[in-house]
Order: sequence, then C-alpha cells, then structure tokens
Amino acid sequence: MQSMFANLTAIRSRREMRIKVALATLGIVAVTDGVDALVNLYTQPDRIWPSFIQTTLIAAAMSLLFLGLLARSNLRLFELKERFETLALTDIQTGLLNRRGFFASLDRVKASGADMTLGVIDIDHFKRINDTYGHLVGDYVIAEVGRSLREGMGAPHFVGRVGGEEFALALNGMSLGEAAGAADRLRTRLQDIGGSRLPPGLKVTASVGLARIGEDEVMSGYARADKALYEAKRRGRNLTISAELDLGDNVVALSLPSGATRRDTN
Repeated sequence: MQSMFANLTAIRSRREMRIKVALATLGIVAVTDGVDALVNLYTQPDRIWPSFIQTTLIAAAMSLLFLGLLARSNLRLFELKERFETLALTDIQTGLLNRRGFFASLDRVKASGADMTLGVIDIDHFKRINDTYGHLVGDYVIAEVGRSLREGMGAPHFVGRVGGEEFALALNGMSLGEAAGAADRLRTRLQDIGGSRLPPGLKVTASVGLARIGEDEVMSGYARADKALYEAKRRGRNLTISAELDLGDNVVALSLPSGATRRDTN
C-alpha cells in the first residue's frame, strides 16, 4: 500500500506531472461536486445546478493551483535527487563512473546473467609523470585517458575510474580472445593522446589486466585482473594480459591475431 501511494505521488517528468495533476483535479472535483449535490438535494433542491457549476469551477481552480505547485516542488526534488545520485557515482575529473558507480553497474549487469570480462587499466609510470612534469600535466593525462576510453567504448560495455591512475572496464558478451583484442585496441588508443598541455616527447602508455567473471564474485574477478595487470607491468608495461579462469592463479599473455587492425570498441 505504501509503495503504491509512493508511486502515485512520485513526479519524475513534466508529462507525468501534468497527467497526475489533471487526474487528481478531476477526482477532487468529482468528490466535491458529489458532496455538494447531496447536501443541496436535501437542503435546497432548486440550487443543485447553479451550486454544481460554482463548486466545479472553484474546486477545479483551487486544485489546479495547489496541486500544480505541489507537483512542481515534487518534480524539482526528484530532479535534484537524480542529479545528486549521478554525482555520487561519477568521477568529476574524467566524467566516468567512479569506483562506487562502476562496481554497482558491474553487480547489476552480472546479476542479469551477462557474460562479463573485467579489465583493469593502469597508466604506466604515472608517478614519474607527476614528479617530472607536475600535477597539472598528471591531471591532464588522467582526463585525456578517461576521454579516450569513453570515446573508444560503447554500450553494452562501460568504463570507470577506480583509483588515482587506475581505470576499469567491463566488456559484455565477448569471448576471451575478443575481449583481449578490444582491450588492446583501447590501450593502443592511449598512445595518441597529445595536445599543447602534453610536454614534447611524453608518450602516454598503459598496462591492462583482464579476467572473466563468469560465476565468480566480482571482487574475485577483479583480483585476478589486477594480478594479470601486475604481470603486464613485470613484463615491461604497455601490454594487455588476460588471466584465464581455468588456469587458476596462472596468467597467460594473449597476443592479437596477425594482421589485426586497430579500431574502436563499439
């Protein structure tokens, strides 16, 4: 009963506001007219129709006024709630999902039964970039990596920033080889980052670790992807490495097929 009342009073759009205000006004006018007609029927029958018209106009005007103001306030509160919830799940610097938003989205998609591959992306030598060129350049690199990853992906895949220079991506419905190829193309895109704010000679690269989630818990898959990431770092960085589920704690490097061309992940 409470949830039904909450749904009736919730205002999520201007169209919904107009419809609910109109329906509520009709209901109030109908009840008011009914009571007024019943009273006049026993007290002054000759006044039923004049009183009916008068009551209808007054009830309609007052209902539209007060219900309209109340509905507008309700809509405004809903819009603010949506905005704050979006901000709570968004990384301000990159516009991507933040850690909370990414894992909430990952849990939701996994609960639907989707076949997911989780990737962890870490910018190579980021501390050296900060120490050598300053934090403004580091912030620019973070923002540009976020932009490049966002532009290189499309639904049903998504990406988030889960740490300082660490990003995570979720690839939906891909085989292990397809996911490795897609992640490698995203990694290669990062080498094209440039602009006047990037010092000459500075090339941005990243390492990527992948793991299938399958039936496992999300954080277990993340741990394997993170382990694959550190294997990529150990092997010299600027690599994509995937941890296969059936190999347990082992990790294997997946090379792209010969002749594979670079393109965006869609």
